[in-house]
Amino acid sequence: MPKPASKAQDAYLHDMLEAARLIHAYTDRVAFEDFWPNSEKRDAVALRISVLGESAHKIDKATEAALPGIPFKSIRGMRNRIAHDYGAVDFKIVWAVTRKEIEPLITALEKYFKKK
Repeated sequence: MPKPASKAQDAYLHDMLEAARLIHAYTDRVAFEDFWPNSEKRDAVALRISVLGESAHKIDKATEAALPGIPFKSIRGMRNRIAHDYGAVDFKIVWAVTRKEIEPLITALEKYFKKK
């Protein structure tokens, strides 16, 4: 059984939770047709996805194993795409992530912190 996360690991997980909550707040009750032309909203979401990925990059293998429902590799990959190839980011994919992946991520992280 994996050991519990250290305080430092919990700080990174908390950063992930905060970023996910902000992404949700930025996109809640917003249609893609309103998101796409709004460069401030796109930039805000992209920044928070980058924060998610940076924090996920700092999660160690033991902590990752303790949270099998969180797709750390995919989160890191999305961050890398945004950080290193911003001009080629497909915001339809970013939008799909905000619709399908953010709420389950928030739920998983909140469940983790409730157990602490």
